[in-house]
Amino acid sequence: MLNRIILLLAILAMISGCSSDPGPEDPKADETQEAIQLDPQTGIPYATTYQFPIQGFNASDFGFGFGSMNNLICMARDSNGTCVAYGYHLAHDSQVGRTPYGKEVLAPADGIVRITTDITFQGYGSTNRLNSSYYGCAVVLEHEFANGDRFTSLLGHVQCESVTGYDPAARIGNPARGTVVRRGQYVGHIGHYWYGSAKTVDWHHIHWGLKKGAFSPAAYTRTGLRPWVRGYAARSEFSKDPQTGKMTHAEWVDPIDIVKMLGDPALTPDVGVRHHPPGSMLEDEQGAFWLVTGEAVAARLPTDVLTADHYDTSLAARVSQDELDCYAHASDIATLGKVTLYKRPGSNTVVMAYDDRKERYDVIRQEALYSWGYNFQGLTTDAAKIQKCETTYTPRGYRLLRPGTLVKADEESEVSIVTPWQTRRAIGTGEIFEKLGYNWDRVMSVPYDVISSVAGVREAVIVDYDSIFACALPAPCPSEGTCGGGDDPEDYDDGTDDPEAGSEPEANNGQVQTDAGVQPETAPAAETCNGLDDDGNGLIDEIFLCRLGATDGPPCVSSCGSVGQQVCDAPTCSWGTCRPKAENCANTIDDDCNGLVDCADPVCQGTVECQPEPDAGQSDGGTPEASTPEAGNGMSLLRLIYNGPAAPGAIKLFAWWQPPSGPARSWAQVTECVDTLLGDGKLDCVFSVQSGTSPLEFQINLPDGRFWGDQNCSSGGCGSTVGTVSLDGPNGPLTVTLVPNNPNGQPYFNGHVQNVP
Repeated sequence: MLNRIILLLAILAMISGCSSDPGPEDPKADETQEAIQLDPQTGIPYATTYQFPIQGFNASDFGFGFGSMNNLICMARDSNGTCVAYGYHLAHDSQVGRTPYGKEVLAPADGIVRITTDITFQGYGSTNRLNSSYYGCAVVLEHEFANGDRFTSLLGHVQCESVTGYDPAARIGNPARGTVVRRGQYVGHIGHYWYGSAKTVDWHHIHWGLKKGAFSPAAYTRTGLRPWVRGYAARSEFSKDPQTGKMTHAEWVDPIDIVKMLGDPALTPDVGVRHHPPGSMLEDEQGAFWLVTGEAVAARLPTDVLTADHYDTSLAARVSQDELDCYAHASDIATLGKVTLYKRPGSNTVVMAYDDRKERYDVIRQEALYSWGYNFQGLTTDAAKIQKCETTYTPRGYRLLRPGTLVKADEESEVSIVTPWQTRRAIGTGEIFEKLGYNWDRVMSVPYDVISSVAGVREAVIVDYDSIFACALPAPCPSEGTCGGGDDPEDYDDGTDDPEAGSEPEANNGQVQTDAGVQPETAPAAETCNGLDDDGNGLIDEIFLCRLGATDGPPCVSSCGSVGQQVCDAPTCSWGTCRPKAENCANTIDDDCNGLVDCADPVCQGTVECQPEPDAGQSDGGTPEASTPEAGNGMSLLRLIYNGPAAPGAIKLFAWWQPPSGPARSWAQVTECVDTLLGDGKLDCVFSVQSGTSPLEFQINLPDGRFWGDQNCSSGGCGSTVGTVSLDGPNGPLTVTLVPNNPNGQPYFNGHVQNVP
C-alpha cells in the first residue's frame, strides 16, 4: 500500500501545475448524479477512481502502447518526400482484431464532456473506401484529481452518434458537451476501422489517451480542439525515464498508469499476470513444471529431471494456460547429470563436479550450494575420485546462485530473481512480488558485500507492472502493420492544419513538411537517423529512440543465451540487434558466444582470474566472513564504495596492478557498479585482486561522462575529486592516495593503493 501511495503522489506531482480556470461550459448534473463530487470552484467532477474504458478489458488487452513508434505515421519529410521522423503514440490502443465493432465505451472516471461527436477529426475515422478523407469522432472528458490538478481523457475511434438522443440506460447516442458523466457510464460505441489494401481487415480499436492540464479551447473548431485529440508526436517531444526506461511526455501520460493507481477493484477487472521474469519456475494447471529460460521462452521440467537435479518445487508459481501461451515452448529441460561434491584437498572450498560433462565448479558461498539443492552432508571423501576430478575435469570457475533463486541483501529490502544468464533482476514492489505468486519464505538473504558476487550484477531493468501484465509473445496483428492504426501517412493531420482548408501541402519544390507545417528551403535540414547532427543544433539523432550505431542499449539475451547489449539499428534508430558482450573471465558464462567459457577462452589467457592459484583456507563450507570481503585461493576480494553527485546509470571501474608474480595486469575495465538505490549517489562494488599485489591503480568513469579523479574546473571537481572513494580489503580499510595519471596529467589523478594484503 505504501508503494501505491508513493507512486500516486509521484503521478500527481507529475501532473501538477495545471490551471484551475473553469471551462467554457457549466456542468449540468441531474438528480441521478448526486453521488458525483464536483469541485465547488470549477464545477468539474473529481476523479477519485479511474478504470478501463471498455468493460471486461484489462492491461493485457491494450496492445499498441504509449510512446510506441508507428512507421505508418510520418511527422516530417525531406525535400524528396522521404519520411525522416515517424510518429510516436500519445495513447494506448486496445488490441485490434479483439475489440468488436459496436463495443460499448465507458467513462473511465467521473467527468464532464468537453468534446463530443458533433465534430469529426482527420485520423480518427474508418479507412475504408467510403471514408477516403479518414474523418472520425472522439469523446473527450475533463476531470480533476483530489489535489485540484485537472486532466482530460481522450476516447478516439468512436461512432458518431450525436444526431441520436443520448440515453445512457438504453446505451444509445453520445452525451452532449457539458454533460456530467459518472465513472463506468456509457458514452459511445467502438467505430468501424478497416485496414489493409482491400480495406477489409478488422482493425477496430479504442484510442485511449490522458492529457495533463485544463481544457480551455479558443474555439470549438477542429483546429481549436486539436491539442486535446492529438494521436502522435515526434520523438523529440519524448524523453526516457532514467529509472524505468519508459517513454515520457510533457503533456501526455500513459492512462494505464493512472488505472494502476486509482483503479477500483470492484469495477476494474483483475489484471492477470502474463509474464514471469527469466529464471522463474512455473506450475501449470495440470501440475507440470516449467522454467522460464528467456524473455519469451519457457521449457518443461520433466519429473525425472526435477528429482535428479534437486529442483525445489516450492519456488514454483501457479500459472494459467493463458500465461503459458505467452511463451514460445522450447524442448524439455535435460538433466545436468550426476554431481560429485567434495572439498578440495587442503582447503575448505567445496567443489561441484559434473561427472557426465567432466566439468567442475568452485562453490562461491554456502548459499549457492543450498540453492542447487545440496548440502554438506553429501561431500565425498573418496581420495581417488577427488584426485580424478581435480586433474581431469575442466574447471569452469565459480558456481553462483541457481537461476530462479529469490535473493536479497541482509541490509536491504529489495528482492531480486537470479536470471539464467547469471544476473539478478530486481522486483519493483512487494505487491508485484505477491502478484507473481512468489513465496516470501523462499527468499534467500546474503551479506550486502557479496550479493553481486553470489547472485550476479544487478540489471538496470526491473520487474514492474508493465512487464508482468504484458505477454512476452503479444497477439499478432490481423495483417501487416504495427497494430497502431493509421495507414495513410500522406494525409495524416498532426493537429496544426484544419482539414477543411484542403489537402495537406505536398512535400516537394525544395520544401520540408514537418509537424509545424511547410518550411522554406532555407530552414535547417531535418534530423535523420545517420549518426550525424543534420539540423545543426548540437545534438545527434535526437528525435530518434537512440543514436545510430550506439551499443549502450538495455540488456538483452544474445544468440547463445548470455547477457548482451542492444544495438541501435537503421533506418528507424531504434534498439534492435542484440550484440554479445566481451568475455567475463570469472562468471561461468560464454559471454561472447564463441563456444568457450571463462579461462577456456583465449581472450582470458594471462588475466588474473586465470592464473594458477595456490589453495588457501576459507571459513567452513567455502563461506567468507560476512563482515569483510572474501579472501581465499590467493585472491583478495576488495569492496569499493563511491559517494558523489547523483546520476542515473552505472560507474565503471578501470584499473591496472602488479601481482606478486607474473606480468602486470594491463589497464582495462574491472567491473561495473549499478546504483541499487536510484538517486542516492552511492555505488558499491566488489572485485578480486591477487593477494600481495603492489601497486594497484584505478579510476572511476561516472555515468555522466566525468571521471572521479578529474580535478579540473571544466569537467571535474574543480580542485577536488568528483565525490569520494573508500576501498576495503580483507582486514579493513586500505589507504588510497592520489597519483598523477601521467607526468603532465595534473590535475587528473588515479587512485593508488601501495599494497593489497
